[in-house]
Amino acid sequence: MFAFPPLRLSALTLALLAVHAIAAEEVPEPAIQIEADEAIARSRTEAEAHGNVIIQRDTTEVRSEWAQYDSATDHLKAGDAVRMTRDGDVLTGNNLDYYLGPRRGTLDNPDYHVAQGVARADAVKLLFDGPDRYKMRSARFTTCPADRDDWYLRASTLSLDYANNVGMAYNGWIQFYGVPILYSPWLNFPLSGNRQTGFLAPSIAFDNRNGIDIQTPFYWNIAPNYDATFYPRYLTDRGTMLGAEFRYLQPSYNGQIRAERISDHKEEEDRYSISFLHRQQITPRLSMSAQVEKVSDDDYFNDFGDQVAVASQTNLPRELAFNYAGDGWSGLARWQRFQTLQSESDPVDIPYARLPQLYYSSSPHWIKGAQISLTGEYTDFSHPTKIDGQRMWVNPTITYPLLQTSYAFIKPKVGVHASYYMLNDNGNIEGDNISRVLPTFSLDSGLIFERDDTFKGWDYTQTLEPRAYYVYIPYKDQSNLPNFDSALTDFSLAQIFSENRYSGNDRINDANQITLALTTRFFEGDSGEERFNATIGQRFYFQDQRVTLDAYEKPADVQESDLLISFGGRLWRQFIANYSLQYNVNEGATARADAGLGWAPGEGRALNLRYVMNRNVSPIIEQIDISGQWPITRNWYGVARYNYSLKDHSSLEALAGLEYNAGCWALRLVAQRYVNDDSDTAEDEDKYTVTYFAMLELGGLVGLGSNPVATLRQSIPGYTDVVAPTSIK
Repeated sequence: MFAFPPLRLSALTLALLAVHAIAAEEVPEPAIQIEADEAIARSRTEAEAHGNVIIQRDTTEVRSEWAQYDSATDHLKAGDAVRMTRDGDVLTGNNLDYYLGPRRGTLDNPDYHVAQGVARADAVKLLFDGPDRYKMRSARFTTCPADRDDWYLRASTLSLDYANNVGMAYNGWIQFYGVPILYSPWLNFPLSGNRQTGFLAPSIAFDNRNGIDIQTPFYWNIAPNYDATFYPRYLTDRGTMLGAEFRYLQPSYNGQIRAERISDHKEEEDRYSISFLHRQQITPRLSMSAQVEKVSDDDYFNDFGDQVAVASQTNLPRELAFNYAGDGWSGLARWQRFQTLQSESDPVDIPYARLPQLYYSSSPHWIKGAQISLTGEYTDFSHPTKIDGQRMWVNPTITYPLLQTSYAFIKPKVGVHASYYMLNDNGNIEGDNISRVLPTFSLDSGLIFERDDTFKGWDYTQTLEPRAYYVYIPYKDQSNLPNFDSALTDFSLAQIFSENRYSGNDRINDANQITLALTTRFFEGDSGEERFNATIGQRFYFQDQRVTLDAYEKPADVQESDLLISFGGRLWRQFIANYSLQYNVNEGATARADAGLGWAPGEGRALNLRYVMNRNVSPIIEQIDISGQWPITRNWYGVARYNYSLKDHSSLEALAGLEYNAGCWALRLVAQRYVNDDSDTAEDEDKYTVTYFAMLELGGLVGLGSNPVATLRQSIPGYTDVVAPTSIK
């Protein structure tokens, strides 16, 4: 027996490892270093150390009062007060019995702190079950810091497998401030943001249409490129809904299938929803997409969807499309029809089906300096009640800039729009073949002036940009043409610089008009960021417009359009203001106005005020919208929105809630009421949907309740999620 003063026994252990490795004819493990007040070499393979022992190998360090190491078996024993650090993880306990190579062993009375301190655990015994795998007996696990025991996951056995990103708790329950709130004989949870098979946190919500809504999703991680989610859902007022979603991803294609069904005992009928989406790159130039959506009835999204679904789901597509990208040209072949969801208060015009639609577009370089465009389309339109048939059109155009500099441009453009219709017989209406050929001409011109200046120490650049846009299209009577896909576009600063005020290709307006506009912008002198812009524009007609959307519409006989004014920008720090006005100069009245103020000085701080008025639609819209998110105290945040119709003297949406962020857990409480049926015959209980959200989030482990974040983001511009997700490792 030999005693050594405090020193590193690197040479000794290296020799022991070398002898053992040569005997075994294997590549040796990295050297182990032992530092202690006293060290003893008992044999060629065994060493013992006492007093302030520090043992290191690679990223593993063990500190203890005493230690025994056998290089032949790579076996380490340490005791009394053990502190083990591995890849940033810290484990403390009483007695360590550990094999360094396979990383297997035990630690008594362990305390476990994950790297960066985002999670910790304690137990009666910890078992090392291989690289990055731990098992704990009679364990507690939390993401709260060491000085707080707000919540714990307790389990008779807790398994943490960082190699596969999965945590498992057997005979486990969650305890929140000493109160058990969730029990399960088996719980699994992710240890980072990666996905894994298992039950997701249950979702519990309440609204006045369905009662209590409980959903318990199960996620199946089939493969890295396949997964499925099953979500049984129980609604107390309607029954049990079964739903599932399957997603797939391959290098050349991807998609998802979703379906749900319920035997609704409130409506006494079976109701369902199906959706399918597939995208595929067949060749480097040819791609394909397919989409099918279908619901059992018009009120499906009103009853089972959220506000976004109610507002957006009107025409559900069923289509198959092929796209081809050639050298300087592209083509589209599409077959498309819709399921149209109707509302008693706002009937929807059923769109035409396209069976098929063939589209071609190219930009040949036939003339140097010219911008040439060739577009054309063939479509077979089908409709259950309206006249239908086939339409073909081509539209070649050429733009040749006469002047194109940093301070001025002059761009004339000429084109021809030729259409041919082959209409079908429809009841008493006899089919016919009709053609239309219209030449088009436009001249776009503008100047850009700049000046640099300083205002109270602020360096800025101001621009002044006058623009003139002239269009000439001769008149041609189009009242005998069907209207498959044309509509009047929204009058705006973007639209007044276009040739046609109609969308689609069934109506081409006659035009002999000029648009005049003036824009000014202010830019930061240092960063070049735009801080403010303002535009005023108006269109002037040299002759009356005679083409209308249908034969019953009265042609316009005005000499000038409405006046358009728009200005806004970031006026001060994070304070943003915007205003737009459409003013009818002939009637001396405002046709439309939109004013908004927004202030978002930091995360979790946003205030918004907006006023909207539009007399161009029926019924007339006049609304005021107030929304915001703001800290109330150190950890509490308030959220609210109130959207009020001044015309109807009624609320369209009201939302209020509180969010609490305690660091390792968070609470969200939100109530929302919005209009889903504004018909005069609707009862109050059917006119509004009232939903209550309550969500308890426990670190990166689990969320219990119904999450309102998607609703808050949709309702409150500038909303930020104040509860950042935490990766346990």
